[in-house]
Amino acid sequence: MGRGIGLTAALLLLGFTSTIAGQNTVSTERQYSTSPRPDSSEASKLLADARTAMEQGEPNRAIRILSDYLRTHPNHTSLRIALGQAYVVAGQKPEAQSEYQKVLEDAPGNVTALRSLGDIYFEQGELDKAEAMLGRATKLDGTNPRLRMQWALVLARLHKYRAAETALSHLTPPTAPEERVRFYRLRASVASGLGNNRTAASEMEKALALKPQDSGLIMATAAAELQSEKWDRAAGLAGSLYSRTRDPEAGALLLEAQIGMHEDFHQTLQSLHAAEFEPAEELALRQRLAEILITHGEYSSSIEELIRAVELDPNRGDLTFNLALAEFKAGRLDDALHSAEGCRALHDSADLEDLLGDIQEARGDNLAAVRSYQAAVALAPNDENYRLSLAVEFIRHNNFDAARVVLKQAEELWPKSWRVQLANGMVEYFAGSYEEASRILIRAADLAREPEAALGYLGEIQMDQASPPTPAVVAQLCGYADQHSKDGKFQYYCGGLQFRRDYGSGDKTHANEIVRRLRLAANSETRDPAPHCQLGKVYRWLDEWPEARAESESCVRMDPDSADGHYRMAQIYQHLGESERSRQEMAFYKAASQRMAEENLRRDQTMKTFLYTIQKQTPGYQ
Repeated sequence: MGRGIGLTAALLLLGFTSTIAGQNTVSTERQYSTSPRPDSSEASKLLADARTAMEQGEPNRAIRILSDYLRTHPNHTSLRIALGQAYVVAGQKPEAQSEYQKVLEDAPGNVTALRSLGDIYFEQGELDKAEAMLGRATKLDGTNPRLRMQWALVLARLHKYRAAETALSHLTPPTAPEERVRFYRLRASVASGLGNNRTAASEMEKALALKPQDSGLIMATAAAELQSEKWDRAAGLAGSLYSRTRDPEAGALLLEAQIGMHEDFHQTLQSLHAAEFEPAEELALRQRLAEILITHGEYSSSIEELIRAVELDPNRGDLTFNLALAEFKAGRLDDALHSAEGCRALHDSADLEDLLGDIQEARGDNLAAVRSYQAAVALAPNDENYRLSLAVEFIRHNNFDAARVVLKQAEELWPKSWRVQLANGMVEYFAGSYEEASRILIRAADLAREPEAALGYLGEIQMDQASPPTPAVVAQLCGYADQHSKDGKFQYYCGGLQFRRDYGSGDKTHANEIVRRLRLAANSETRDPAPHCQLGKVYRWLDEWPEARAESESCVRMDPDSADGHYRMAQIYQHLGESERSRQEMAFYKAASQRMAEENLRRDQTMKTFLYTIQKQTPGYQ
């Protein structure tokens, strides 16, 4: 999705924040104050006079009335709270804050003071302080639904969505329509922040049902439906609003929904271009449209948006960088190089040099690519991503010694980086040092929070070897397989390595476990011939010839280019007395064997591409 969770959650909150924070504090004091009422007729009259002044729009008169009395009666909580509220209405927030703090010095559990102070902090943007005040108030008066909603709002603004969800739990929607809309909108924002996109869309639909003509609600609901990938509904909402209002944000939502539905979006794009905007507004719109198009892989269409954005503000290096990136992704390499060099003239950066390296590599100029990657390292020597880019460039061109030098420097700087260790392991693999590669990949797996990538390559490397695996390798891969019993790929690695370990020694005590793991792999990875090929080997080892034949036939049917599979089939047919079929399989074996070198080259390229992808798609992940 083009719209991030945070952005959608924020959009769902629009129109909600001010209404909650700006509730009339005088009325809330009447409803929710836990402080004692005035204990004298004089104080009661003064409080009544102050409230009358407030109702007549004269907060300064109320301030004078209450201040005069509090000079001689400083500990009167109700009047001090009323004074704080008068200061709020008069727009004198620092003075109001001071009064509430005085109340809390004497009465730390005064809910009205806590809530009112929380409101002030909220309006001043001091969200942590607001959350602390409102959280304390909620613990003291947890049955107050408006207070819990207000606390949940602040929690949502702090992106503490799980806590906000708890604050809203078991709350009944308010009766008043406006409050009910705000309630559903807040729940939608929290759900979106938690990644529960369908729930967020459902809550917004409830809000929209109460005010179906409200443009803001239509917009927010369309955004929520986009996030839940209900493209048709999002397009219907955004399209009707756009046709009625020509609001460019509605048009952008419609565009994204049309792309999601794989419909022609160019008419919508043209209509957005045709509208007249101030330069700053057009620049923001062009950036927004480019973001949507790039997110959905429409790089060629995004280029026009970014070219126009650069025309509107040619001194914005970030715009030129994005243009170069879009041109690179669209395969327009000469244009990308021109834009990137123009960006460099404005301001050079490690990101830009890294992109230039990618462009030059794609153009076939690997020497220029190396220079750019080296420049990126020089500009950001403390960022491992750029050293990995340089190492990958050397790996790609089989310059393994140079790659080792770069990665040794990286390892000294980041000894606990699993990505550096992964790259080190892959260099050794490509260079033919399989045992060293396996040792390093085990370390990479130990360092990674999610070791699947490193262990996956460890498994692939080990399955290609003829020698028995080391106990450490078997323990690592089988341990992961035991923890992820439904992962067929790792059941295959474990079962296959256990088989190779036991084959040399003739130990068949683990045969049932080996067959079980490989059978799980075959049932899980239904398009992968490898588990069937391994099962064919295992059954032949066990002298279970019908099963060996069935699995080996599945192996060569799914992978006709498997030289090993055809050789095994020839042996099985020979054992079963089917000489003609055995001769046919030997012919297939010889033809497949001649293709092995080419196949190995393709495998190596796949490994290099994967390493490049890891380096680019998981920046900073250690």
